[in-house]
Amino acid sequence: MDEGRRAARQAGRGRRLTSAQVAALWLALALGAPVAAGDPEPPRSADESAGPVFARVAAAFEAGEASALADLVHRDGLRVSGHNERAGEYSPAQAVYFFRNLFQAQRTLLFTFRKTQDEASGRFARAMADWKRRRVDSERVVEQQLLLVLAREDGQWRLAEITMMR
Repeated sequence: MDEGRRAARQAGRGRRLTSAQVAALWLALALGAPVAAGDPEPPRSADESAGPVFARVAAAFEAGEASALADLVHRDGLRVSGHNERAGEYSPAQAVYFFRNLFQAQRTLLFTFRKTQDEASGRFARAMADWKRRRVDSERVVEQQLLLVLAREDGQWRLAEITMMR
């Protein structure tokens, strides 16, 4: 794991986003500003847009395709916070089991992005999503917001973090 990513994970470990932090993220996303300070700007090419990766994430959530989501995970792993009241870190191989368990217990009714940083400059791209779902043993619909973070890996965007907000 590179030093920048390790420092970012350490800084965020064990912290929940406050409503003020979520509002600040929304504002930064709406204005197209980089959210994390210090992201170096690597050379860009037309095929580096984060938008298609966010679209693949949405399609995989909608279809409940655990392996499709696991295939998008960054080689340094996936950090998930806000799920079951604790943070977890999953290697790409472990991520398929995390998503499989998630989709066995829940059925996605709707997964849509409110805002994405499709043309993000720097090493990270962020998006806010709404996930509407229900447990397989219940008719009660649950709506949740997710903050997803993509990180560059060998010139491609990969899924690095999911924060589930209450």
